[in-house]
This record gives sequence, C-alpha cells and structure tokens, in this order.
Amino acid sequence: MFKTIPNTLLKIIVTFTLAMLVSSCSIYKMEVQQGNALNNETVSQLQRGMSKAEVASLLGNPLLQDNFRSNRWDYVYFKRNGNKVANKQNLTLIFNNGQLAQVRK
Repeated sequence: MFKTIPNTLLKIIVTFTLAMLVSSCSIYKMEVQQGNALNNETVSQLQRGMSKAEVASLLGNPLLQDNFRSNRWDYVYFKRNGNKVANKQNLTLIFNNGQLAQVRK
C-alpha cells in the first residue's frame, strides 16, 4: 500500500527543511535614519542675519520646532545600525526677529 520514499529524495527533503529552519532564525537588523543629515560644508554656509526661509532652503525643515519658542529650530539626526547608534548630530538655531542670530552645535 505505502511506497517507501527513496533515500535521495528523503535527503533532499531533510536538507531543504533544515535550510529553511536555519535561514528563518537569522534576524535582520535594518539601518534606521531619522532627521536631517547635515554635513559641515552646509552648516558652514550659515550666516547671521539669514532669514528662516534661507535657512530652510539650505538645511531643509527642522525636525523639531517648539510651538512655545518659535525662535528656536532644532536639527537632530540619528543613524542606527541594529541596536547601535552609529551617528548622532544636533544643531540648534536661534532666531531674533526672523533672522538667524546664533548657531549651537
């Protein structure tokens, strides 16, 4: 009634099953980037007296804008590989009367 499975077919099935089990156990930890990646060349182009529109065209919109302090823009950047933080940057810009007054790194 039941036919026996040939040894070669059985070996293929076992090998395929083990390969699937082992490959499903590996965990992929993706790279996560959040915020505005800023390079020194771009940041060095900031000048006191620039308007908010000029700063936004140069650096992009800030990640954080405080509703209670509209004169402060915070640029934050994180790059994470798996569980490790590979790169972290902070840049704070202070405006007076809509003009760039101070840059804090």
